[in-house]
Amino acid sequence: MVATLTSLLDGVIDYAGLFPPAQLEMSHSLANYFRYLQGSDAWVLGRFVCPAARLGELSTALNSYTGAPELPVTVVGESTGSLEDWHRVLEQDANSMSDFVDATDGLAAIESFEIKIPGHRHIGACVKDLKSFEEVDVFVELPWGEGIHDSLAALAESEWLCAKARTGGATADAFPPASELAAFLHGAVSLDLGFKLTAGLHHPLPRVDRETGARMHGFLNVLAACGFALSEDMSRSEIEDLLLTTTLENWRFEESQMKWCDSTLTIEDIEDSRDLFWTIGSCSVEEALGDLDALGLMAGGK
Repeated sequence: MVATLTSLLDGVIDYAGLFPPAQLEMSHSLANYFRYLQGSDAWVLGRFVCPAARLGELSTALNSYTGAPELPVTVVGESTGSLEDWHRVLEQDANSMSDFVDATDGLAAIESFEIKIPGHRHIGACVKDLKSFEEVDVFVELPWGEGIHDSLAALAESEWLCAKARTGGATADAFPPASELAAFLHGAVSLDLGFKLTAGLHHPLPRVDRETGARMHGFLNVLAACGFALSEDMSRSEIEDLLLTTTLENWRFEESQMKWCDSTLTIEDIEDSRDLFWTIGSCSVEEALGDLDALGLMAGGK
């Protein structure tokens, strides 16, 4: 694989094998993660994703391993629909995380926490409430729709919180249209706001999801879009055009630079963009790399 692609995808997949569509058992998911970590695919791997409610199960599974490396964990909090429930869940999640740290005794490290706000109108209160979690990286999942850009601005103003957006799911309406995703990417980059994306980004290029009939976004498209938005101040409409690109016809991947149409990213540009675009939550590593191989991108440039 050429250096630009390696840089673009370095550590990009937070492994979410516990979540749909894979929805593996804890032991199977954990075994997969350690297998990836010890194999040739380790370079693409980020953190192990675990719901806060299953941290006890994870600690039990971890304690059955001997000689395994420390597990980097990102904890996903419970989703709530009201501010009152949000306060209860935050306290519950904090207790679960504390118990997990005590139970694993160095076998794992909680590196980040992900939590969905109960609505954009509550963003100010939610930002204040998350102050107690500032010892780890915190990704605040924002619902799609009206108010999302004000919430992005509020997260950026905090100067330490990051954003999270969901790009797929079990139903067609869980996949945001390219115009909304383009606006999110443009807004985050304009605000110098770190973010991650999760769900639905299983393939390098867009395609129709057989299960839902929805149009899935491509992870190459979204990663490149962040780079071009940062290096070339790409507009929302230009980002949308890139997100809608379904073939490699207008792409070129070389050692020192990659191109889409007339736009160019250097390795330095890519590294700068990955400082903003942290990771993608995905339940499959083999699917992503297998698709890249099928496109001829694993062995060399195109």
